[in-house]
Amino acid sequence: MRARATPLLIAIVAHCGVLGGAYLWKRHQPARPADPPVVRAVEIVHPADGSTMMLVPAMEFAMGTADAHPDFPTQPPDGKPLHPPDLLIARAAPAWAGDGERPARKVAVKAFAIDRYEVTNAQYRRFLDANSQSGDHRRCHPHEAAGKDHTPRYWRDFNPLLQDPAYAATAPFGPATFAADNTPVVGVDWFDAYAYAAWVGKRLPTEAEWELAARGTDGRRWPWGNEWRWGLANTGGEKLGGDVSASGFEKDGFIYPAPVGSFPGGRSPFGCDDMAGNAAEWCSDAWPGAAGAERVVRGGGSANAPSSVRCAARVHYEPEFRIHTLGFRCAKDQ
Repeated sequence: MRARATPLLIAIVAHCGVLGGAYLWKRHQPARPADPPVVRAVEIVHPADGSTMMLVPAMEFAMGTADAHPDFPTQPPDGKPLHPPDLLIARAAPAWAGDGERPARKVAVKAFAIDRYEVTNAQYRRFLDANSQSGDHRRCHPHEAAGKDHTPRYWRDFNPLLQDPAYAATAPFGPATFAADNTPVVGVDWFDAYAYAAWVGKRLPTEAEWELAARGTDGRRWPWGNEWRWGLANTGGEKLGGDVSASGFEKDGFIYPAPVGSFPGGRSPFGCDDMAGNAAEWCSDAWPGAAGAERVVRGGGSANAPSSVRCAARVHYEPEFRIHTLGFRCAKDQ
């Protein structure tokens, strides 16, 4: 009887050992990463100008990207001749490595509010009118040129060729293209943006604030998610739209900045519009190590490709730089 019981006892002990091991494994396995903070779109109104702003609470988030560049391998091919495409890829690697998006890292931000829309021509016009009446430049940045004119570049004649009717007839834009009330003000430099923000009782966003407002807390590539979708942002391509006279085909309908809020399907998790494309946006930060204190620009504009309007994409320009695809939005502390 005892001899027959021994195998059974061994089997029971072995079975319990397996179960016990499974139990201990479950008990000591790493905890599941915490879910990202819940994102809610909360509006407030800025009393000085009646503009809509979106609240973003204090939090820590993953800034930047760990995505691999789609156009070149992790390492150049070893022991093989470089063909022309491979050579270009190898040369591109150092530039990609220094783009400033990497590595993805945790960044803490304090609570802030950020404009739902890019600053429009109508809003900016009120700033210019007030400045022309008061002549008060005390809120302007101390490094801006003395007596600076804050008028946007494209509100005036900017191309002498267009004074010739033969050339003007070929232009794919009209007098109101860059000055319509409900389109983003563009052709402004960093000092113009800084001065407007200070005048209205706000400031330019830091790029960390800008990126958090654009992508939320889950590290998405574009404000709406990780997959590119045409028609959710105003980006580059062949054009046919209400703001142009040229013929052609365009997936989003605009060659230049569209009226703010024209792409509600591309709205960010925190409720901000046009953070991919439409107009690129000045941020407050200086680009690290750049001579002449170049400033960070985020979001990409109406002429950019999808890869350049990702939430993590970064470029930088001299603070005096102005172009028809570059504007701004404002932020403030909470």
